[in-house]
Amino acid sequence: MKRISKVVSALIVGLLFVSMLSIGCTKHPNAEQLQALEEQKNAALAAEKTLEQKRREKSQLERELSDKKAELQKAKDELAAVKQRLGQ
Repeated sequence: MKRISKVVSALIVGLLFVSMLSIGCTKHPNAEQLQALEEQKNAALAAEKTLEQKRREKSQLERELSDKKAELQKAKDELAAVKQRLGQ
């Protein structure tokens, strides 16, 4: 999760750096620069959306893992009880 956050942060910083370099020294950006900025903004938004989706997916998988661990422990407890009743 930290790795994904670092990747997204690096991507955003990199895109902003590139956009700053492409702007140059003029006061007003030209159409090409505005388009590049818009593309970078869309890429950053898509990366953030992917990150949020991955966080939700991780949370869901952690819940499923917890449920499976509880189910396994219940089965182990039941097996121990059966062995005890059988006198083993």
